[in-house]
Amino acid sequence: MDMDENIIIRVIRGEATESENKAVLEWINQSDENLKLFSELKMMWAISSAPDEEASEKQLLEIKNTIRNRRWSNLNDRRFWFGFASAASVAVVILFAGIFTRDLGVDNSTKMLNSKSEEIVVVNQMYMYTYKGVKGKVVLPDGSTVWLNSDSKLAYPDNFIGDLREVEISGEAYFEVKKDSTKPMLVKTPKGFTIRVTGTAFSVKSYENDLVSKAILYNGSIELITNYGRDKEEVVLDLKPNDCATIAVDGTTKITQIEKTTDIAWLKGEIIFEDTPMNEVLKVIERWYGKKIEVKDSSFFNYKLNATFKSESLVQILDIINLCTSIKYRIVDDKVIFQ
Repeated sequence: MDMDENIIIRVIRGEATESENKAVLEWINQSDENLKLFSELKMMWAISSAPDEEASEKQLLEIKNTIRNRRWSNLNDRRFWFGFASAASVAVVILFAGIFTRDLGVDNSTKMLNSKSEEIVVVNQMYMYTYKGVKGKVVLPDGSTVWLNSDSKLAYPDNFIGDLREVEISGEAYFEVKKDSTKPMLVKTPKGFTIRVTGTAFSVKSYENDLVSKAILYNGSIELITNYGRDKEEVVLDLKPNDCATIAVDGTTKITQIEKTTDIAWLKGEIIFEDTPMNEVLKVIERWYGKKIEVKDSSFFNYKLNATFKSESLVQILDIINLCTSIKYRIVDDKVIFQ
């Protein structure tokens, strides 16, 4: 369904009714194009607003006209979204938050009692998403910092209340968690495991289309909680510095020690492949450069790659892969085809 842009603007400015908020949320969930359109409008509004000052009506009208003019012709032009960002740089992330309230069971809010009166605290759910070819940085309400790799999603409340700090991650991220032993952070993933931490640095890789997930601890300690044990009982594993937990789809978990930090080379804009199977190489390239890759020659998957890339273009990387495998490629629109 089409959505009135005036309603979208009211939602972004926090002036919409509850029914309008719900309608926009339903519209966003209908398609990726709707999500992109909303995110684009949100970003442009944020950029056009000075600090501590809302965009003027004239600015919002200009934004609306820009969106209308670009809606069909440029939605897939990533240069418009992040015109100053290269595939290997950290860029702004799309924020579409402060709009939808987390359902806590009591009129979309939770009640906190103090000695003087009863106060209702509304917790808004925040959503962060980095598109393919883009990375981002998020500062959580407690001051913890999260760096997101390409094609990653992070959900968290705008205020941590209660005894836990709960966030959800799908994709790849590096966490620096502020220490608070009285209020642990729970990092949930879509792959059936959760990380419990009170304050330390670790990374997690948990893309929905990957067969294997990883959690690596760099200092301090974390607990890896899975529900894959016998009879689906909860299993808790304590990780020590430089422990790398590899979690398979069936829940099998293997812990090894790492000596290098190649898994977070992406923080420095690097891609490091160490005897990496080509199917994994292609996943990384797709996320890094935002291109679909199709392989017509099955022998391609018999190869592994050892290489380090930092500022190379997609074509340069594809040329190196061609040199290593002798399998030619061609680029058609947003697709790379090995044949």
